Amino acid sequence: MKSLRRTIPSELVWVSLAPLLYAGMSASAKLAGTHLTVWQVAAGRFGLGLLVVPVIIRALGLGLWGRRRFLLILRGLCGATSFMLLVASLQRIPLSMSMVLFYLYPAFTAILSPWLIGEPTPRTAWPFVGGAFLGTSLILWPGGASGGLDLGHAFAVAASVLCAVTLILVRRLGRENNVYTLFFYLCLTGTLASLGPLLTQEAPLLPSQAAAWAGVAAVAVFSIGAQLSINQALIRIPAPKVSVMMTAEVPLVACFGVVWLGEPLGWRLLAGALLIFASGIGLNLIPARST
Repeated sequence: MKSLRRTIPSELVWVSLAPLLYAGMSASAKLAGTHLTVWQVAAGRFGLGLLVVPVIIRALGLGLWGRRRFLLILRGLCGATSFMLLVASLQRIPLSMSMVLFYLYPAFTAILSPWLIGEPTPRTAWPFVGGAFLGTSLILWPGGASGGLDLGHAFAVAASVLCAVTLILVRRLGRENNVYTLFFYLCLTGTLASLGPLLTQEAPLLPSQAAAWAGVAAVAVFSIGAQLSINQALIRIPAPKVSVMMTAEVPLVACFGVVWLGEPLGWRLLAGALLIFASGIGLNLIPARST
């Protein structure tokens, strides 16, 4: 056992665990959507994180509240809304299609970075941005999405835009705050944002089925494990390499949707997914420039 530990670098373990755990969270959110509302899934995910993260921060001797609290709250709100829109998308359209559209966020990040934090987008990035949106057009073109277009597709794209804003804010806030403080604000704002709709929804406040409890527990546990894994990976490996490895979530989730859930896999979805997937990798490999 000791020799095995020596041959497998710890950074490889963490960077491999992160996409697996995020894929598990996405698949669990899809399965939980048949028993739970968006607000129940969100409250379960962020509520558990709100309980666990302060304990981790105290154990590591780090500060909890951080600096630039307005931006921390804004980042948390964008990230939480992105997650809730993604869950709403998963409840309406196939899992594989929702995740492929969500992974447009590297393209949106390239577009929005110059406007939000003054980081110019390299000229070499624009062909990849165009490739990502070409892939989206293939998927969403009339006749390309099975059953036609509905709010689920719009939710997935909106979640992708907010994810891009979240990542841009993380780039700025990460210079003055530790990663666990960023996660704490995500859980705090996500819990508060979901409580109001949760208390006023027509559905029961707490799920009555055991499968529903198992689903929300799986989402919460996978979420915390994924966040801690990617944080550990980012400590040991440059962010662009971690971002490239994270794209492994797309084929993992797509395979689960097609094989386990029996979702359709047409040529438009496959070609569009490959374009978006390749463009995302290309954008993550381009060195970032800052002013």
